Amino acid sequence: MMKRVLSILLVAMMLGTMGCSKKNIIPDDTLAEIFHDAFVVNAYIGEERIDLDSLQIYEPIFNRYGYTAKDVVYTVGNFSRRKSARLGSVVEQAISRLEKESKMYAKKVVILDTIRNVAVRTLTRTVYSDTLIHAKKRADSTALYIEISPVQRGEYNISYRYNSEDDLKKYPRSAEFYFYDVDGYRNGFVSVTLRNKGSINRSIVSNTDNRKLVLNLGKYTNLDNRKVTSGKKGSRNRKNRPPKFQDLEIRDLKVVYKPNEDSAIDSLFERHVNIKIFADGFLIKTDSLTLSPDSTRVSTPTTPDN
Repeated sequence: MMKRVLSILLVAMMLGTMGCSKKNIIPDDTLAEIFHDAFVVNAYIGEERIDLDSLQIYEPIFNRYGYTAKDVVYTVGNFSRRKSARLGSVVEQAISRLEKESKMYAKKVVILDTIRNVAVRTLTRTVYSDTLIHAKKRADSTALYIEISPVQRGEYNISYRYNSEDDLKKYPRSAEFYFYDVDGYRNGFVSVTLRNKGSINRSIVSNTDNRKLVLNLGKYTNLDNRKVTSGKKGSRNRKNRPPKFQDLEIRDLKVVYKPNEDSAIDSLFERHVNIKIFADGFLIKTDSLTLSPDSTRVSTPTTPDN
């Protein structure tokens, strides 16, 4: 319903651009009222299955508040240039009013929580996947170290199955997941001790601006500063290397990104506006959560921190 509402409303705006040449900025509160009325009108059209040959039914909405469709287009366009303003906030204000009014309507105008659910579900994406990673020797460790970028604010769910034939008593291993922020510091650290066989399903949340997400699927945990014997020189501490041969198999690795609700709503509305009016780049060129379709991303091998 949300997509249909925006589609019809924004097409109406576009048709109105041939009207008055004077353009006015509509206050946010008034714009929210206009969106509210458009939701109600569209709900009525959908409920009664009215077949409209013209979108002029929306003109009285604009006129009621003393504005034209061109004013609405001009105002919406200015949101892309106002850093402190969110188009999603105006739409949510309209939805909030509908929520208060819904108890008074004989027919349900809109299912409010689906606005958020649809937005989050639409923007959820698999940002990395791999069906099989098999590390059999020391050099294969690079395949177990994965970097994913860019990192958006939201939740990243990491899941996979693993099987290890290593001597984990002698060489214990763990899986580590964390973010690197723009200053190069780690945050959101998650560590899971590996067993010979098992599965992992962990979520890590990015609440700030981060540069990349790191997955270290098989980090050795006891290699630093181990005391070793070195002939006549006796015992001394040095960083020990991982075993020459290993056997760790990772299957069905998947990283799924789920945006937070506010970002998802903003991005979804920006995306619809871009499609219907601003495809020529006049206002909003890309939404804030631009992501490729579900696909496997192959990261550039990076030397692990083992």
